[in-house]
Amino acid sequence: MRVRSALFMTLLAACGDQTGGAPAPSPGEDRPLAADFEEVYRIGGIEAEGWDAFTEIEDLGFDARGHLYIRDETGSVTRIIAVDGVGALVAEFGRMGDGPGEFRRVGHMVTRPEGGAVIVDEGHRAYLLFGADGSFERAVRFADTGTSQLASAERVRHEREGAALFLTRGATARFSPGEASVSSGDRTVYRVSLDEGEEAVTVPFAEGWEPRPERQVTTEAQDPSDMFGMLSDSYVYFSPRMAFDVVPGGGVVYSDSSAYEVKIRTPSGPPRAVSRPLHPQPVTDQLRERARARALEAFESSIDEQFAPSGLGNDVSDPIREQMAAMMEGMAAGVRDMVENASFMPEVPLVRDLRTTWEGAIWVERWGSDPLAQVNLFGGSSDDRDREGEESAEGWIDVLAPGGEYVGTFSLEETAMPDAFGPGGLVSFVETDEFEVPTIIVKRLPATVR
Repeated sequence: MRVRSALFMTLLAACGDQTGGAPAPSPGEDRPLAADFEEVYRIGGIEAEGWDAFTEIEDLGFDARGHLYIRDETGSVTRIIAVDGVGALVAEFGRMGDGPGEFRRVGHMVTRPEGGAVIVDEGHRAYLLFGADGSFERAVRFADTGTSQLASAERVRHEREGAALFLTRGATARFSPGEASVSSGDRTVYRVSLDEGEEAVTVPFAEGWEPRPERQVTTEAQDPSDMFGMLSDSYVYFSPRMAFDVVPGGGVVYSDSSAYEVKIRTPSGPPRAVSRPLHPQPVTDQLRERARARALEAFESSIDEQFAPSGLGNDVSDPIREQMAAMMEGMAAGVRDMVENASFMPEVPLVRDLRTTWEGAIWVERWGSDPLAQVNLFGGSSDDRDREGEESAEGWIDVLAPGGEYVGTFSLEETAMPDAFGPGGLVSFVETDEFEVPTIIVKRLPATVR
């Protein structure tokens, strides 16, 4: 049985949500930026009835021509849509199945700069390469070597030039009768070559700071709660996220600590750090009490949804239902114990996320004034489309020039972080209405923040 990924990824990721504590630092020298971006087009929405009737948009990405590729999930079906610079349909592809070019279990989609897409298919354990017209080109197998390589990709980016991906790995947990297997993941940015060959060449590219030890444990276990006890020391409140994106020239920029320090790593040398005069607030005893109370409140309010043996159908026998109920009860007890006894980082992280433009500017998203807004027990991973419950939270976006110089700051009240950046200042956003129907809005940034 696979543990719910949103739950476990969050348990081993940064923790912290809701209110209390001193305001996060915002220096007087912040230069406010106006988010008056020019709208280019919009597609989707409640009135859409054809190819642009989207259900759940998981990934977005531009190619070098400004074409936008969209991964839309409808139930267990994945489809990929490509539109041109005015939002007209260029290609639609994707079919579920076990054959060549068919999808089994899609983890991510990333856009190729020359056009087309790479599908990270966890079911096939391969990277599926498609051309700009949606035609299937070839599959490149995952290189399953080493503990971290077996974990699922958490964030994936395609380099601006060439044929390589950069990715980070997430935590994993599996429980089968009599055995539990857990991995806490790592903080490495890997480079995955997709040049000619049947197997991807994957090598570490940038090593992030690790606030807790990486662990991989497989052991005999009769109780699902055992897996939480196995990694109890990996659950740390206010653990900083490992956020990264690509930069021109084949490198990456990343944030890996509580401090405001952004590191730029290129193929030609060691990381270079850029920063602003911002300092994280300390985690006090009072904040610890509030954070733990918040996490327990979130857990108790979600326990029925997260740990109910639902969806079994009426044809499942009572003994199996009882067994499932006992298993879920054991898992709930294990999570509750982790929440109550978890440790804390000494400081509240400042950086929430970061992205880069095609020209190399760095957009750094900062957490708002409420430190407990980082305690979101069931909020999911830190990746782009999995920011449930965070869209309305306050905060700021600093824009740094490609060389690291500070340009100015947007308020999240005026603009969210774009879901994708494209050439010529193109950016895309996803908005949902009261019925959770998504609309994609493409805008153009002014030259000063590209």
